[in-house]
Amino acid sequence: MTDQVASSAKYNLTSFLGDLGSLPFILLAGLMANANFNGPGLQGAAVLGLYAPYVFIGYSAVILSFLSGALWERERQRSKLAEPNRLATVTILFSNFIALSAWACLLLIYVAPIMTVFALCLLMAGFLSLLWVERLTAETSLTDNSYWSMRIRITILVVLLHALVAALMLGEL
Repeated sequence: MTDQVASSAKYNLTSFLGDLGSLPFILLAGLMANANFNGPGLQGAAVLGLYAPYVFIGYSAVILSFLSGALWERERQRSKLAEPNRLATVTILFSNFIALSAWACLLLIYVAPIMTVFALCLLMAGFLSLLWVERLTAETSLTDNSYWSMRIRITILVVLLHALVAALMLGEL
């Protein structure tokens, strides 16, 4: 019974932090949509004087790197408990690739405006592929339906917001 209470409390904290972490995506996309439809366009969308799409991409890269690190640690811990296998090794390498791709997106925004849109698409692909690999490698004993429901819900939201921002940026090119 104590394990169920601890699991429930852990989920509630995880769910709360996941929802809280999606707020900057929502607020930034809303700011950009408002500037695009009711104001001077994306060029006028700023947060503390910073170009809002760059802030969105920066936050996205940080969150994607965090999720990649969480996957890396999960696989590392699993390898300690059992004989390391090829899937765990590939998953760890994949998580590092995704984190480095997120970092590359921070550099792409300085190349050309179209590369900023490409960075958004690359980040979108990163969130989707990370969810897919996490689900593929998850042990059913370590997961529950409420966690996956939250992960899918937040990933869909984040991907749709990335698509919105990319469409807004394409509209200004």
